[in-house]
Amino acid sequence: MAKAYKLTIPSDRAERLQYIKRMFPQAGGTALSDDWRGGRSEATKRLNSIDIEAYNKNRYFINGDVSRLSPYFRYGCLTLKEAADHLQKQFGVESEKLVQALGRRDYSRRVWYQQGDKIFNNLEKSKVGLGDKPLPDYVRQMITGLPCMDAFVRDLMQDGYVHNHARKWFAAYVVHWLKVDWREAADWFESLLLDGDKASNHLSWQWVASSFSSSPYFFNKDILARHTGEKHCANCTVSCPFDASVEMLDAKLFSVAEPLAERTISRPATMHFSSNTAVAVFVHDEMLSAAHPLIQNSTAKFFVFDEHLYAKWPLKRLQFVADCLSELPNVEVWLGDTRDVLESRGVGQLKTQNTPNKDIKQLLESFQVDWQPEVKMIDVEVSDQRMKRFSRYWSKVSKALYGDALPEESKTF
Repeated sequence: MAKAYKLTIPSDRAERLQYIKRMFPQAGGTALSDDWRGGRSEATKRLNSIDIEAYNKNRYFINGDVSRLSPYFRYGCLTLKEAADHLQKQFGVESEKLVQALGRRDYSRRVWYQQGDKIFNNLEKSKVGLGDKPLPDYVRQMITGLPCMDAFVRDLMQDGYVHNHARKWFAAYVVHWLKVDWREAADWFESLLLDGDKASNHLSWQWVASSFSSSPYFFNKDILARHTGEKHCANCTVSCPFDASVEMLDAKLFSVAEPLAERTISRPATMHFSSNTAVAVFVHDEMLSAAHPLIQNSTAKFFVFDEHLYAKWPLKRLQFVADCLSELPNVEVWLGDTRDVLESRGVGQLKTQNTPNKDIKQLLESFQVDWQPEVKMIDVEVSDQRMKRFSRYWSKVSKALYGDALPEESKTF
């Protein structure tokens, strides 16, 4: 790794985006589009502009009024608790479907804390046979011959954002039709997302695959056409692999489950313990909010673009993080090795927000770290048994959030 280099994040946004492009010449993909701007200011603006009636009516449609807040939760610009509290205060029980979507993120996060690196392998025995093929180049290159799937990958490549339904359809196509190893596909997909969240992404792929659900998720042409307004189907001339009844596809796609070989997650060896004594706040990429208590702390604060975390990030994600960092007062931003940066500043003790991300924890193993708990969406204990399925988690959490105000079907999912 090259010598550590202190960055000066420009306050002008156009200059800032170009600066990050120069500092990270290896970063691939397109630049951050005008549709996205990182930071808490933009996050709160989007939260305050939510039309809950429109969301409840058309959230399942590809052009529906979804919140598009996922990148802001991913980087901690906004906490799930802040959003849930705001939505409940503004809209009461009408907020339940959107708060439930926030609950899925909270649930995934809790599972990651509970299971650690196990989320990158099958958490359960899959309910159907899964393939172990590599992801074909024609999928990456958007030449599958299927206008719908190529369009979803184009959204991924260009914007780094894909509607939730399109994510499920694409994952089902890759896993069940092409028989690709879900783990390789999930890794690739997450690496290109602007809102790349390892827990939400990998657990969603497992849900599709049936290695963390009761049955596989799949779809047919009718479902896709209905929720896209036939955007991709109307002029499609190929023989559609999805054009059959659900029953026919079920019989065609699935066989008896065979276990996938488990893969290992390798990390660098632990480095020696620091003998320095200075105390600092370590700012990582899940706590990028000026409202965060540790950001408001008067102690010296450091954020490091370390290649062990960011070497494979796309340009747009790095630019989004730079937007977030531009709003944080008195945070030193560095490019280089985390240990070298902190050692050079005499730091031996750190305060930071806890995380289930072992890659972040690996970087800080040489230091005494005070891992301060992150804010939960709701401070309620959920048993291990309930954590086996989102529906069980939500029946407990929704009761704590809404009491008896929800209709019975919402409580039981």
